[in-house]
Amino acid sequence: MLMAFWEVQRLTREINVLERRAIETRNRLSNYQKYSGVLGGSSILTMNNIAGISAELLPRATMFAQFSNQASSMSAMQNLQSMKMMGMVPFTGNPMMQFQIEMSAFAKFKEESMKALKQQEIQVLNEKEKEIQLEMNDIEQQIKMKRAMLESVKQLASEQARESAPKFGLG
Repeated sequence: MLMAFWEVQRLTREINVLERRAIETRNRLSNYQKYSGVLGGSSILTMNNIAGISAELLPRATMFAQFSNQASSMSAMQNLQSMKMMGMVPFTGNPMMQFQIEMSAFAKFKEESMKALKQQEIQVLNEKEKEIQLEMNDIEQQIKMKRAMLESVKQLASEQARESAPKFGLG
């Protein structure tokens, strides 16, 4: 009888640990989804955009913001230089207008490059979300299994307690 009660305690502790892991895993999944939403919703990542991201993902978001800004600027500059060398940027003769045309082309190239980089990052995040979801499914399965075992052991403990209770000559 005592063994069944110990088993109830052990299974209850294990379920509590699994439920805590489930909560942590749900929070991690939510954090990744939130970061993906930030990437998908804004054209340029800034510190204001990523300020609400979890502490777990903040270093990644910060590094990505810096990297994507530098990489997209370099790509835009290379594309602009290529277009100028091929004569695809009109020469106006007016330095101010020429500057505006080139800056407009630069901004467009940078935006396209940034979109591509963000799509790559979103794909990586989506894969991580899938991994976390699989982990969540596994935890939920373990919880179901442990709860079923707990109910079985509780029933056994109850039966053992009934059987070992003194009858005082009544039965």
